[in-house]
Amino acid sequence: MKATSGLAVIVFLGLVSCFNPPEYPSVPEIEFDQIRFEEVDGLANADTLDLSIRFKDGDGDIGLLPDTDSDDPKFAERYYFKINEPSKKYYLSNGGTSLAIANDASFIRYKTKRSNASYDTLPSYVDPYKCTNWEIVTKTVNNITSTVDTVYFQLNPYHYNIFVDFLMLKNDGSGDFEEYDFRKELCVTYDGRIPVLAKEAGQPAPLQGVIHYAIIGRGFKLTFGNTPIKLRVQIMDRALNKSNIITSEPFVLDDI
Repeated sequence: MKATSGLAVIVFLGLVSCFNPPEYPSVPEIEFDQIRFEEVDGLANADTLDLSIRFKDGDGDIGLLPDTDSDDPKFAERYYFKINEPSKKYYLSNGGTSLAIANDASFIRYKTKRSNASYDTLPSYVDPYKCTNWEIVTKTVNNITSTVDTVYFQLNPYHYNIFVDFLMLKNDGSGDFEEYDFRKELCVTYDGRIPVLAKEAGQPAPLQGVIHYAIIGRGFKLTFGNTPIKLRVQIMDRALNKSNIITSEPFVLDDI
């Protein structure tokens, strides 16, 4: 199960003219445009934190195709490992399932940690590791769901191409902010995937524009209330070049 919650909706506006293309560096550059919060009445309804960032990129290689995970393992969501091949990464390609991995005794699973001294340093199965390292694989037969096994995985830091961290004002009077890690706290992430922005993905060309990223979730007001927060944002292109990191000014959800 992907440790992701909410829906990322991304829209691209603006394209550099092909007649007099400017010269931008091949590493993306970003800056904040605006942040808006849209609250929906009712606990069952999701709210939206709408983030807009301006960007420039010299070769326009920003964005991933929907089938990238199966075509290129460097963008897979997670990797699995075999006991006798601990340095080789396996991923769920077309036709592959975590159930097949759980049924294959050659892959590392929680019993490997308990029985093989070479793997006793793997993370324990306690929060937050069940969201970041251990996958409970189940199967359903005749409407009865049962656990097959618990297999080990590592999250791929290159699966997403827009990274959003939430920084929350500490309540110690210091005025400092610290990260509220949704993955560790709630087993979700608000990192996302920008689709391909260039009209022809294989043709390098400078791009500039605005990315609108709608972060949808039900826990923003419950988590932050009237506490000031900041957003820390970075994007990455297909060559794995990461942009500059930008951090917003402090804001309260009700004020934006």
